[in-house]
Amino acid sequence: MNHSFRKGMQDIPLNDYATSKLKEVEWLVTDDNYLITEPTCWDQRHAQKQFTSDEELFRVMKMGQDHDGFPESIYGYSMTNNLKFKLHSTSAQKVEFGSRIHSMMNNIMLSFNFKTNALFTVYPPGGYISWHNNANAPAYNFIFTWSETGDGWFKYWDMEKKEIVTMQDVPGWQCKAGYFGAYVHGEEHLFYHAASTNCTRMTVAFTLSRDETSLNWQDDIIEEISSYK
Repeated sequence: MNHSFRKGMQDIPLNDYATSKLKEVEWLVTDDNYLITEPTCWDQRHAQKQFTSDEELFRVMKMGQDHDGFPESIYGYSMTNNLKFKLHSTSAQKVEFGSRIHSMMNNIMLSFNFKTNALFTVYPPGGYISWHNNANAPAYNFIFTWSETGDGWFKYWDMEKKEIVTMQDVPGWQCKAGYFGAYVHGEEHLFYHAASTNCTRMTVAFTLSRDETSLNWQDDIIEEISSYK
């Protein structure tokens, strides 16, 4: 049976309902509350241009299936499992912070009918996620991004046009919906992408599943959260 995968990345204008549900997450960047945690790849914090360059994309693509799908470098503050706190954090602070993160995720997933939280990261100015394709975790997905000033971007490689597409950040929330393919689906369904920012930026990403029914599931969620008329 042929599977009709969604191609590219669709920009979804969010309605008031969606932004109201996401508002709770902004607590993390209010008064820099996320700074209670330790960043990932601190030693590569000055390598933003290197890991998000066109040359890096072509290097990763040339690796073929030797690229495992994961980004090689992420300079940001991860809010997913196994939170890493700074040494001065008290036990009470850790418990309160972890509980709040857990509550945020539950509220969003229940509100939007998501299956899995795939990424929850706050990027400081100079933050980035390097080129990768998530071929290790194929699924229909939603990527919500909050940006302080809009001075950042999400880029992906368009397999049909053979060119890099840049989706510029905007101040506040925006949403993208797409599909990350696996190597078994064919090269045309791979989705190489990266992101970079010069201001505080936050990404909360969710996946549905990889089966064909999830395309309709994704469309139903888009209809619920978008401001399309």
